[in-house]
Amino acid sequence: MPPILDDLIREHANRRGQSLHVARDTGWFFPGGQPGRHLATENIRRDLVQIGVKPHENRKAAMFQLAANMPAPVLAELLGTTDKNAADWARLAARDWGAYIQHRTEMMCPRRS
Repeated sequence: MPPILDDLIREHANRRGQSLHVARDTGWFFPGGQPGRHLATENIRRDLVQIGVKPHENRKAAMFQLAANMPAPVLAELLGTTDKNAADWARLAARDWGAYIQHRTEMMCPRRS
């Protein structure tokens, strides 16, 4: 995460809930102007671009790194994406987690003699 973004997120976390229209915890890290709704993605993207952060490029870099460090099914569940999408990212990251998945399956469902 770029240092400028790290600082902004920490600031936001400390100020969260101090706004008049966010009188109670909504569960959203970026609550929107309407109760129970999150801040629109475009608003966040616009603000990030203004400070020099490129959300699309950073998202791709983060997905690539995550896909290189965990099996596709775990990535899919963690991010709420499809297995195919996670597998595509894993393929791009050139990691084959087949042996890991087989090992986990064998540990969870040992063969009976």
